[in-house]
Amino acid sequence: MKLYSSAPSPFGRKVKITAHLTGLFDQIEVVNIDGSDPQSATLNPNPLNKIPALELDSGQLIVDSKVICEYLIKQSGRRELLPEHLRVDLLSRAALADGITEAALLMVYERRFRTESQINTNWLIRQNQKVLGGLQWFTDNLTEIVATPTIDQVGLAVTLGYLDFRFSGEWRTRFTDLALWLTQFQQMVPGYQLTDPQAHA
Repeated sequence: MKLYSSAPSPFGRKVKITAHLTGLFDQIEVVNIDGSDPQSATLNPNPLNKIPALELDSGQLIVDSKVICEYLIKQSGRRELLPEHLRVDLLSRAALADGITEAALLMVYERRFRTESQINTNWLIRQNQKVLGGLQWFTDNLTEIVATPTIDQVGLAVTLGYLDFRFSGEWRTRFTDLALWLTQFQQMVPGYQLTDPQAHA
């Protein structure tokens, strides 16, 4: 299998952590894609040129981090990551974590791809409100980390890690319970440190 991703990609990181948890990481060749390099982008088999994308040995292409993670879980038989009886609840929580990440990404892109005069401050405020609202919801609805985290917990940890990476951990002062939760996740899930984007920057 080939995973097309990049070290800074939060959604790529979610797939990598899931691959570690399922024991499948050693079966995956990671192909690093640099979105700012047109030549690198030609390596990506995803016609939308989005990452992550997983190419199976058969040539089948699987896109979107949610779909890739679920594929890895099913292939490994590690159903404790996404128990069937909790499927809708955990996927909904995972979607909320993804939504926070997407809003944070939009804030990064707004500053990266626009000149200072083009930046829409109201747009940044709206995206930041989504981030803060999502973090407050998770603060009020935290779940305990057990030996194997569930897929929504992986997603939340990646989201918080992305906020550390791109926003210097500003969220930690306001959301202390989440900061403590992330510390516990880091200690219990070796794949989190192994996929740290700052270690590969």
